[in-house]
Amino acid sequence: MIKRVNSLGRKRVSRDCVAIAVDDGDPRSFSANIDFGEHAWDPNASVVMEVTCAGSSLVRRYPCGTVGQLKQPKQLPLSDLHGQNVFFSLKIIDRSEHIGRLLGVAENIKPLTTGKQTVSGRKGILPVERAPLGQELWKLEFRDHDVYLLVNENVPGLSESIRSDPVFFSLIYPQVMRQVLTRAINEGAEPDENDDRWPVLWLAFGRKLHPDHEDPPPPDDTEAAEEWTEIVVQSFCELHELRSKFVSSGYASGYGDE
Repeated sequence: MIKRVNSLGRKRVSRDCVAIAVDDGDPRSFSANIDFGEHAWDPNASVVMEVTCAGSSLVRRYPCGTVGQLKQPKQLPLSDLHGQNVFFSLKIIDRSEHIGRLLGVAENIKPLTTGKQTVSGRKGILPVERAPLGQELWKLEFRDHDVYLLVNENVPGLSESIRSDPVFFSLIYPQVMRQVLTRAINEGAEPDENDDRWPVLWLAFGRKLHPDHEDPPPPDDTEAAEEWTEIVVQSFCELHELRSKFVSSGYASGYGDE
């Protein structure tokens, strides 16, 4: 269990200070090079890396020494983390005046290099991840920085089909967009924020799709939010010609005449 730390007064650490590589294996392993440059962090503060993956609530924590005496992670095992989308956080934690206070954090760090088992970098606005979903075929997983489309790992080929097959694409993605855009508006995010969290990216994406490029309405205007979302979803369907592609797939033949 990860012990919570006091985040009062924390500062953002640049993600560029960490370069991460993930190697294939059973389990996979990762190495990292941490370099704070000339930033004047307390040299006695602890440095910790935390790792998790889409489709799992498990968080692994790896001590990395102190700011003044870094212990660079080398081939550390990512035990019980099986998702392809792995993301890291680096935390600087006070050990002196306010023990446990979070001084700085870099979140949602993607590995720069990976093997075949792991996705490297940011891969689109809606990463797809295989997960144990029982009898459910797909669901959305919302995290602080990303939203994932989870697909049932026990259905062969589903993760590939859901990305490109016209039947899956046309049946699933409009509803995915409704759910994500509605939640993004309710988060109170703005599409012009200097942030790469999923609500900001999705609202900017929605504004670009909107025929008049209108900004999303505020979360307290429910009717306007629903109307804006529906216009964006309709524009998405038209752009990708979802009905036409579904009909052309042949799946709909025999279910009615034009």
